[in-house]
Amino acid sequence: MTDIYRITVKIKSGETHVGLMSRSQPEMVNGLFGVDREDGAWVYLAPDDVLKM
Repeated sequence: MTDIYRITVKIKSGETHVGLMSRSQPEMVNGLFGVDREDGAWVYLAPDDVLKM
C-alpha cells in the first residue's frame, strides 16, 4: 500500500498550494514539480518559484 503525504508549497508570489504526493520526496517531471490538489486538479510549479515545501 502506498503512503500518501499531504504537502504545502509556498511560492514566490505568496500563493500557497496544498496537495497530495505518493512520495516523501518531491519528484521533478519535465523540469516541474507536480502537486495533486485535493479537488483532483494538478498544479505544476517551477523549482525557481518554490520558496518552501
